[in-house]
Amino acid sequence: MDRQVFFDHLRAVTEHAAVQGPGGVLLHRQALYLASYDLSPDAAAWTAHALHGHRDVLARRGWSPHWAAARSTATALARLGDPQPLHDFIDRALADDDTAEAANLNYWALWLGALSVPQSDDAFMCDRALTGWDPVTLLRGLARGLHRAPGYVDLYVHSLWALLTAFGWLPQATGQLIWRVWVSSGHAKSAR
Repeated sequence: MDRQVFFDHLRAVTEHAAVQGPGGVLLHRQALYLASYDLSPDAAAWTAHALHGHRDVLARRGWSPHWAAARSTATALARLGDPQPLHDFIDRALADDDTAEAANLNYWALWLGALSVPQSDDAFMCDRALTGWDPVTLLRGLARGLHRAPGYVDLYVHSLWALLTAFGWLPQATGQLIWRVWVSSGHAKSAR
């Protein structure tokens, strides 16, 4: 399939899902996030406009039913060259909120393969016990991603910190992996 046809279809899905009410929220959020990977000038402008229409969710503190939308909006805006919403999201919607920190780790666990069971909605993110996924797999996924996503370094580093805080035994279980990730990232001094 042609890349442009794919992204045109994805934008159409995004717009259709936006008017579907509660049943379209998850699809809208995910399609809009994926649309941000199209960096062609017209597409980037469309995506930025659509994302800025959702900036109100970024003002919320801690966990809320709109937390996942705020996370997706902030990361997509960072990909488009606007890192401030992601910094604000980390400071407002993650830091010092145990439910939001758990949601972030659960979200990463799903997307990085540590949670092997598909999820049909966002309810899994509210599991503060952090069950159902492998912390070592998540650590490795975050470590790999740290090098591949420079626009998200602060989110990766914050998530690594939260993972190591939640699972204090990880450094012993993973040997030198954590040290190598931290030193080789080159971002240790600049990360929040």
